[in-house]
Amino acid sequence: MGLAPRLRRATRRYRNRAITTVALSAAWAAEHVSLERALGFGERIGGILYRLLRMPRRLGLEHLQIAFGDSLTPTARAHLARASFVNIVRCFSELAKMDEIRSRQAEYFELEGEEHARALLEAGTGGVLITGHIGNWELLPAYFAWRGFSVAAIARRVYVERINQLLIEFRSRQEVETIQCESPHATQQILQALRQNALLTMVIDHESHAPSEPVPFFGRLARTPAGAASLVIRHGLPVAAVFIQRRGELGHRISVSRPFVVERTDDARADIAALTRQFNGAIEAQISRNPAEWVWWHRRWKRPPLPRLDMDRDFQYTSSDAVARGRW
Repeated sequence: MGLAPRLRRATRRYRNRAITTVALSAAWAAEHVSLERALGFGERIGGILYRLLRMPRRLGLEHLQIAFGDSLTPTARAHLARASFVNIVRCFSELAKMDEIRSRQAEYFELEGEEHARALLEAGTGGVLITGHIGNWELLPAYFAWRGFSVAAIARRVYVERINQLLIEFRSRQEVETIQCESPHATQQILQALRQNALLTMVIDHESHAPSEPVPFFGRLARTPAGAASLVIRHGLPVAAVFIQRRGELGHRISVSRPFVVERTDDARADIAALTRQFNGAIEAQISRNPAEWVWWHRRWKRPPLPRLDMDRDFQYTSSDAVARGRW
């Protein structure tokens, strides 16, 4: 094995340890101060991370150039890249202050489109909410659970095990079930949640080794997981988009879109592809409205579409098979 792959792995390990240490430290410190001070602490630590983590910073700047081209000056790109680091640390600070946020939820959150979320459940079959890694997306399922919805978050395992377990424990405390895509029990959990007329929340804006549809994302084809669209098409579920955005220095605005118009024909593969394109368009539009809160260092265009990962005749999009194989 050459030096370059070993060096890349060592760099990733260093970066992952650094991010984990800082995130856990921020969460620990936040527990001992007020919510306002915790968010201010997150601002400072995020700025430090932006300076220290050279590779994620470079990727963030490159991806902002891809997305917005010359419409942003170098100074504006640097500002947005730094803001995305700050947002992540503030997110961890908020998770640590969840009890206080819950007690202050009336002032901390503004909700638009709750009627659209409730409309998803009118048929009693459950519904799907899709979103992206924008704002503090982990607050979304928690907030809907507080509002009396039955909620299950379909999520992939986070590669840092300590953070993965912390997120599962956090959701559980908010009465949100975590359905891990890699679990052999995922199919049964999804079907049970649907029988309980639950909202299934799915974050679908990162590339993963799962059946995907190559769809435009800021002008370039990006592999987008097709599991959400497959679930909607195969089970006849209603679906809407939900996003969260910071509202000044304290609090968030949550918005639920009108349910998507889902076209169903005799060609399920084409229907899934078309719906995935709709989902990606909604996420891109939200990122354009709120670029400071997306994770710009994610390699969204890392690899071109590959037949073995994209939709093809070998993957029939039966939800039970896909979930059982850990592909969602």
